[in-house]
Amino acid sequence: MHAVLLKGQGLTIERPLRTTGTLVGAGASSIALVLALALVLRASGWPVSFTQFLGYLGAGMLVLLALLFAFWSYGCFTLRYILDRAGLTIVWGPLKHFIAIDRIQGFVHGRGEHRPRVSGLSWRGYHVGRGYVDEFGRVLFFSTHRAPEELVYVQTGDTTYALSPEDPARFVAEAQRFRQAGAAPVTAGERTLPPAVQRNIFASHPISADRVAQLLALAAIIANIALWGFVFAIYPNLNNQIQIEFPPIGDVTTLEPRSEIFKIPLTATAILFTNLLAALLFQWRERAAANLLLSGGIFFQAVFWIAAFVAYSNA
Repeated sequence: MHAVLLKGQGLTIERPLRTTGTLVGAGASSIALVLALALVLRASGWPVSFTQFLGYLGAGMLVLLALLFAFWSYGCFTLRYILDRAGLTIVWGPLKHFIAIDRIQGFVHGRGEHRPRVSGLSWRGYHVGRGYVDEFGRVLFFSTHRAPEELVYVQTGDTTYALSPEDPARFVAEAQRFRQAGAAPVTAGERTLPPAVQRNIFASHPISADRVAQLLALAAIIANIALWGFVFAIYPNLNNQIQIEFPPIGDVTTLEPRSEIFKIPLTATAILFTNLLAALLFQWRERAAANLLLSGGIFFQAVFWIAAFVAYSNA
């Protein structure tokens, strides 16, 4: 039984069947990690070159893909529907989507002729995002259905939600009971409704809604990755002993083994990481300061690009 009734609180928690969707996502995440490890081991035996850089870059992209599938699997595993007199709350990962009880106009059991189609995140046993259903038009899916008959459509004035409770008939009966209870008089404290969408502390970070900060951070990261690629590309053409102006602001030049050139992108990465971390902390209170730090991150990447060019020209 996946529906839990907390009588003292007048609360019903319905958990859909999540095993298939969670396992598919976790399996994809594991495969991506294994491929990343295999690519790192293979690339580590190649000579230092742009080809080796591409190998490491591909492994990094696979790790990011593995993390993305792991996050989606976490969302599937935590998916649940909470009913009370205030309304329906859909919990998915770090998000809670609240629908007030007086906005709910009706419930419709899924049928094969509805032909639901999801254009968002979708694989076997897991469907989240916008989609289309013949009878309702655009629909917002939070479901783990494997057949249209497993769905329950919750209709409001402006949106239709597609859910997949383990026992659709029981879910609709509980929802109807809370709808009737919601029409009765309640105290002011009970009528305090949460916002339509709630996020946990990580998902609610201000940078998630700050396009400027996102673009600045992305530009700095791309500049740093490109710097690593440039150093790997020029490495085979360097002399065994090279001159490095390091730090790149200064007059001291010394002969160093060519492997020391990797100190340039490594230091650039350390500074980038520090800037990003500081910007994330400042973003909570001072957006301008955070954007200034991110702009400084781009500036420092440019400085280290100059240092890499100077080292290459002196080789």
